[in-house]
Amino acid sequence: MSKENTKTPNTCGVRQGFYKRAAEAEKRNRRMLAVTAIGILVLASILLFSATLLETTAGKYIYVYGEQKQKIDKDQALISNTLNIDLNSLSNYAGITKEATGSSVTYKINGTTATFENGKNTAIINGIKMSLPQKAVIKNGYCLIPIQTAQEIFLSIDFETKSKTTTVSLTGETVYMIAKNTAIEYVTDISAYIDDIRTSNEYTTILVNKQNPVDDDFVGKDLVEIPAKYRKSTSIDLNKTALNALVAMMEDMFALGYTDTFVTSAHRTYNYQEMLFSMYVDGEMEKGYSYDAAIERANKYSARPEFSEHRTGLSVDFTTHSIGGKVDDVFEGTAVCSWLKENAWKYGFVLRYPKDKVDITGYIHESWHYRFVGLEIASVMYQTGMCYEEYLEYFVKGE
Repeated sequence: MSKENTKTPNTCGVRQGFYKRAAEAEKRNRRMLAVTAIGILVLASILLFSATLLETTAGKYIYVYGEQKQKIDKDQALISNTLNIDLNSLSNYAGITKEATGSSVTYKINGTTATFENGKNTAIINGIKMSLPQKAVIKNGYCLIPIQTAQEIFLSIDFETKSKTTTVSLTGETVYMIAKNTAIEYVTDISAYIDDIRTSNEYTTILVNKQNPVDDDFVGKDLVEIPAKYRKSTSIDLNKTALNALVAMMEDMFALGYTDTFVTSAHRTYNYQEMLFSMYVDGEMEKGYSYDAAIERANKYSARPEFSEHRTGLSVDFTTHSIGGKVDDVFEGTAVCSWLKENAWKYGFVLRYPKDKVDITGYIHESWHYRFVGLEIASVMYQTGMCYEEYLEYFVKGE
């Protein structure tokens, strides 16, 4: 048997080459993993840094005043979930002067003032205490108050907030400061009437004058009889809302000693007003004036039926027993007349025909004639010195 010369293959070298290549591949993979890990860490750091920048930016609240922008830190702009505004920046924009004294700041414009004190949740607006939703913060050059309060105080300034940006703009030629929600002090407990005093709706704000007549068949809304305690002996009607406000006011008047005051006229029908105007025309003719001249003269102190505000049941004429129940210039000299000028607005009533507004109202000064318009409107008219026509022109038609 022949013996073949066979040779066993050397597999050790092959395995060594394989392991060497595998080891090198593993090193490459480890390096790649290390680079990838480092990349992820770097990316995470970048994202974290970016998130920090975004959070910092998000923490600023922006206020836009015309061409100017102001950024306020979140912890100052937003206190107890209430958005605030810096009155110092607002005053610079709106032309409001400010005076800082110790821990308080007073702002002034058009003869009206608002004083805020650091750490106090009340303010004094035109001499009237006003409650704030939170304490005023006066520090670091800021005077921070809730933007809701600023909206209630400053008329002709508009505040529009979207996300974290508040845009402030002027909506009128003149800025006024009026406290709409004030802590008014009354003499007696008027809580049962406060909702009526604060009422301002389409009917209670109706304008009736020589340019805005009512129809011949117009009838006053919700008319009720004025209790005998507050009127002359004959029956007189008044709008129910206005009556409740009147009762609150007259109870305070009586408590202060003006007990001889009473209402001598309120709602009037078309026929009654027509009779009254004709009587005045006849009286002027008896003085020697022609019919046309008599009408012109009577039209200065009395109204034709279609132009009479009394037909709404929102107006009242006051007088006193001490002057014999007269409704003329004599009433101007009474103590209650002075009280009404300064306090009627607190109950939603306004002097309808002021002495210095004859050219606007079309009627002579009537110190005895008061009209119910609601507390907010009455307070604005009192603080600005406007008559009703001026108020409507500036604050309603101007919107």
